[in-house]
Amino acid sequence: MILQKLKEATKDQHEALESAVDVMDRSLVLDDYKEMLVKFYRFYSAVEPTLPAGDLLANGFDIDRRKKVPLLEADLRHLGVLNGDGSEIEKWEDIPDLTETARAFGGIYVMEGATLGGQVITRHLKEHLDITPETGGAFFNSYGKEVGPMWKEFGAAITAFSEANGQEEDTVQAAKETFDAFRRCFEERSAVESAG
Repeated sequence: MILQKLKEATKDQHEALESAVDVMDRSLVLDDYKEMLVKFYRFYSAVEPTLPAGDLLANGFDIDRRKKVPLLEADLRHLGVLNGDGSEIEKWEDIPDLTETARAFGGIYVMEGATLGGQVITRHLKEHLDITPETGGAFFNSYGKEVGPMWKEFGAAITAFSEANGQEEDTVQAAKETFDAFRRCFEERSAVESAG
């Protein structure tokens, strides 16, 4: 099954990314959180437009209703980081090619997987920074209580595609590349003031 294969094949990349992105850090302060959101925005705003929405939809997966850029923009505006249309924040250029459907599913595996801890992160943000989904925490609360069903829906779509088309190696390779690009984006030092 493709999900199990992805989990096993990307274990090292997943762990490396988690060590670079620690949303649950108890010492996280508001400026750190803003910096983190800017990095998420740089990455998602670069990747999402490259995904083949029509091909994905033809394979049973509607990426448009899952896009995170609008949520990130809302959070960054609420927190005073974003004033315009987002063009003041430079997109992350070092992204994998996810324009083919099999590779797109690999990249989306990484991004959808990032939503799985959303409920726990949302509670953490409220407790430590007094941030709610309405006051700068919409991105992490993206699916709310629907996170489980949304993951299952993604799992069904990627499994059906994999079984019908093969190309598992392309999917796995794209997932690895997406994890690595995500990590590099978070490891780069950047000042949140330059975005605001």
